[in-house]
Amino acid sequence: MKSFRCVLTNWDYIYNLCRNISRDIKSSEYEPDVIIALARGGWFAGRVLCDFLGLDDLSSLKIEHYTGTAAIDTGEPYIRYPLPADVIKGKKVLIVDDIVDTGESMISAKAYVEARNPREVRTASLQYLGSSKIDPDYVGERLEDWAWIVYPWNFMEDMISILAKNMRKDPEKLWSLEDLKHSLYINHALDPVVFEITQPGRLPEVLEEMDRTHRTSSQVIDGKKYWKLL
Repeated sequence: MKSFRCVLTNWDYIYNLCRNISRDIKSSEYEPDVIIALARGGWFAGRVLCDFLGLDDLSSLKIEHYTGTAAIDTGEPYIRYPLPADVIKGKKVLIVDDIVDTGESMISAKAYVEARNPREVRTASLQYLGSSKIDPDYVGERLEDWAWIVYPWNFMEDMISILAKNMRKDPEKLWSLEDLKHSLYINHALDPVVFEITQPGRLPEVLEEMDRTHRTSSQVIDGKKYWKLL
């Protein structure tokens, strides 16, 4: 498994990014009629922005990429759940996502919305990487370097995947909590102290879920708990 840097976020941090975006929208005097949150990452931001902007019209759009069989493995994004025409037609639309890094999903979403006769379309992203193919109109935070962002709504899913990949490097090993923390630090630059401040008490919870879903088995040896990948 290749090492890559991860960055943890929490609810307060993300809420403040939403506040930053809402202030920029108000300053620009753009008044959207509807927010379209890209599933799944844009859902929280979409709902919070509705609150900040006084909107009650929130819809969702899911962009996926063809994968799997050779017949459909084009890498091109597609719309999994199309929106009814009256959601967009004649309205000022704000499309929201959690992060724009390559920009492919946002480009596809914007093209889809623009093809359905809106009055105007603008885009917003909590975080934005400068290498993206599209510049969102509103950005909560600009990132200088790529990292895997672990959002609070995706914490369990991401951490299970990351821990399993780390453990797969030595599948016969019995991993202690300290071993796993060290693997996160070495492979993903996740400092244990920062981890505990950002997501206090969550790592044991992740390991409990890995046991429950039969990804790992745990045992206690001499009063100390260990986990093994199944």
